[in-house]
Amino acid sequence: MVVGIDHNSNKGKIAIICVGYNRLKSLKRLLSSLLDAVYPSKDVPLVISIDCSGDETLYSFVEEFKWPYGQKYVNIQKERLGLKNHIFQCGDLTRLFKAIVLLEDDLFVSPFFYEYVEKTVEKYGEADEIAEISLYKNESNGYAGLPFSNIQDGNDVFLMQDVSTWGQCWTEQMWSKFVAWRDSHTEEDIQNIDMPERIKQWERAWSKYYNAYVVATGRHVIYPNISLTTNFSDAGEHGGTQNSAVQVNLLQGKKEYCLRPVSELARYDIYSNNEAIVNWIGKTSDDVCLDVYGIHQNAGERYILSTRVLPYNIVDSFALFMRPIELNIKYQIKGKGIYLYDTKLNNCVTRKNYFGKYIIPYFANGIRDRYLLEYAWQLLKNKIKAKICR
Repeated sequence: MVVGIDHNSNKGKIAIICVGYNRLKSLKRLLSSLLDAVYPSKDVPLVISIDCSGDETLYSFVEEFKWPYGQKYVNIQKERLGLKNHIFQCGDLTRLFKAIVLLEDDLFVSPFFYEYVEKTVEKYGEADEIAEISLYKNESNGYAGLPFSNIQDGNDVFLMQDVSTWGQCWTEQMWSKFVAWRDSHTEEDIQNIDMPERIKQWERAWSKYYNAYVVATGRHVIYPNISLTTNFSDAGEHGGTQNSAVQVNLLQGKKEYCLRPVSELARYDIYSNNEAIVNWIGKTSDDVCLDVYGIHQNAGERYILSTRVLPYNIVDSFALFMRPIELNIKYQIKGKGIYLYDTKLNNCVTRKNYFGKYIIPYFANGIRDRYLLEYAWQLLKNKIKAKICR
């Protein structure tokens, strides 16, 4: 735990927590973006927490780094924690502050991120249903490998059950409820929770446990319509090399936020399905499995709404025209691409569980067919070359 942080003088402040390990270049980039940001005063605490790597150059840099906007605290671990335990330790800092903004070192912040944090903490920080406030805006469904966009309903935020790991804010009540749940549940409990199988297979990710908590308790995460962070995905414990897939549009101007009550916000489940779809098709959540992105396995519900071709009779069908995808269902745009199946009625489909021919053209909107073919051909050649060189 970071020493020297006075609870009494900091409890009313929102602290910035920068988490690093051995990526000096990445940490410099993050801290540079923080220096360029706008703050309400020069009383913003900064905690730089570095896991043990033995990198004395990095250690010296963080010790000497000048933070002109408030008190700076440095915590260099004496023993290697690993990312999961490091994040858990940093989350415990919520008891010392009004809230914390946790930023891993491969992130970059909007100049206007802090105002967003202040306003959302004020509005939603004590709401029992809210498990986290995200600074990052998802532009893809990472579990399905497809683009994601949320409905634009006049609110500047929306709810989602997928936990944010690329810029997140927690209050003490958010974090303490998670910790109590985490410490009272086993790995077997987590495996029985309805969330993507990919999450359940993670071994070193703290978000595996937080996602399980959010789904199991019916909570949600606040997400912005325009992202306040973006991710360079630098090589590291979970990063890649020269990977722009998780770079997103970053807010570049001051914004007046419309933050309506939790009950008036659009809601998405952990599979990225808009939860209102159930009502739009005249069913209940117990009757239908929402599978708009083709990754949600049916758990015994009679009906499945999916973009995949399945061996059941189609009782309703919607086109893939409007954006975001759920508007095709809300406005009853009939056609092919999204199918409502009745699992009690089998059909003669022999090939099961594959995307229909409409899904790729829909999500590849704006990319010429020639470019897609060239890219696919290059990937194929690289795979063939790799096999030959083994």
